Amino acid sequence: MQFTAKVHSKNLLQLAYPVLVVPAWEDLDFPAVLKDLDRSFKGVLSDAYKCEVLKEEGEVYIAPSPISKGIKRVAFVGMGKSADITLEMVRRVAGKSATALKKRNLSRIAFLVDPFVPDGGTLEATGRALLEGARLGSYTFDLFKTEKETRVINSIELHMSRSGCKVKDFIPMLDETLAVTTSTLLARDWANTPANYATPTHLARLAGDIAKEADLRVKILDERECERLGMGAFLGVARGSKTPAKFIVLDYKPKKYTKTLAFVGKAVTFDTGGISLKPGLNMHVMKADMGGGIAVLAAMRAIGIYAPEGVRVVGIVPACENMPGSDAQKPGDIVRTQSGKSIEILNTDAEGRLILADGIEYAVREYSPDVIVDVATLTGACVVALGERVAGIFTDDDHLADLMRKASEITGEKIWRMPLEKEYNELLKSTVADTTNLGKREGGAITAALFLQKFTSGLPWVHVDIAGPMWTNEPKAYQPKGATGYGPRLLYSFMKRWLAAQ
Repeated sequence: MQFTAKVHSKNLLQLAYPVLVVPAWEDLDFPAVLKDLDRSFKGVLSDAYKCEVLKEEGEVYIAPSPISKGIKRVAFVGMGKSADITLEMVRRVAGKSATALKKRNLSRIAFLVDPFVPDGGTLEATGRALLEGARLGSYTFDLFKTEKETRVINSIELHMSRSGCKVKDFIPMLDETLAVTTSTLLARDWANTPANYATPTHLARLAGDIAKEADLRVKILDERECERLGMGAFLGVARGSKTPAKFIVLDYKPKKYTKTLAFVGKAVTFDTGGISLKPGLNMHVMKADMGGGIAVLAAMRAIGIYAPEGVRVVGIVPACENMPGSDAQKPGDIVRTQSGKSIEILNTDAEGRLILADGIEYAVREYSPDVIVDVATLTGACVVALGERVAGIFTDDDHLADLMRKASEITGEKIWRMPLEKEYNELLKSTVADTTNLGKREGGAITAALFLQKFTSGLPWVHVDIAGPMWTNEPKAYQPKGATGYGPRLLYSFMKRWLAAQ
């Protein structure tokens, strides 16, 4: 589907929109910027603004125009009290209003940006939040349905009415937001695609397509090449499946750069738990256990299109299935990573950390990055600790933790810094290998992070456990049921914050 986004700054009376979305505040008067338009609507807008239904956040009331030309209708969206406004709230109401208008078969919508701006906020940041919320909120996944969804939003326009606004000043924001939101929507598509289609080979093909579109270098290592490199931890997980594993590398390498950032993402395209088989309830969601790898692929697409200067970004995605086949690894087995470190397998369902170990070591050995960020749907323990809306981050580096926090605040993807309690390393000790792949049930998210840290060679590193927010069983403001697309925007925003701090 073709999608367009535009910015306008002309007088409202000179424009023709099928619908213009405007905020309605519980404690603020009718926006002055709408007074001329209200006169052309014969007072309908100021009357509608008082509608009781608009006191709830995201409730939509549509006021039709009494004339045939110009703006056809105005959609007021409830905002609650003005003191509560944040950019995340703007994103939420944009998502809710886009969903409501799509149900009314409106494919082109416009937002009047100025009255949405929070105190101390900017038109640019607010416009970005509106575009993000509306695009992400109107998402539909119907790839495998015979009857396709015909109601779609294919055009979003931002109207800036503030004096002195120049459309050209907002074009870079528009282009960047389109690149990042498109990548996020693709991440949802990939995670929602069932495992009989979304195999490691399928992900490798996607990586090739991304490389062509975003001008990236791509390298796909097959199992034989991985074996030659000594990736025993990665290949140990893949052994139980007849579907071949793929080790995917996307490389954004500008002509001049002084820093290198490595993203490493877990892509278990279906996780049965292996010999340590998972319960059957909700196992279908394990098609999304490649969420970290997908986040990296989507972020790399956005980075390649944005083309930042001065930084090389490498995206590494070990992709395989974790199946209980006749050749599957077993509890008690010992595998070795590229560096020769030995790992005793206590539970084959603690597989994500194994493939990440070889992914992280590959990043260290091949690229010597200044920072490593790994992202994975890693532990149920993190979901128990933080719920389904918040990712856990683990790092010893306060500066990197602060940059990740700022990135999270910008994108609205919630994180919480978790402790790396060194004493818990005792729980990973093995009597027959260098380490086990599992600690105790208590503190499981922490011991998983400590395990990964063993393979970083002491380089600056952040681990992001997205097991909770990667999937939602209940639709939310701009996240329909299913894969949320968590991660690409966070990684992209972190890259920008980190680069600006150099």
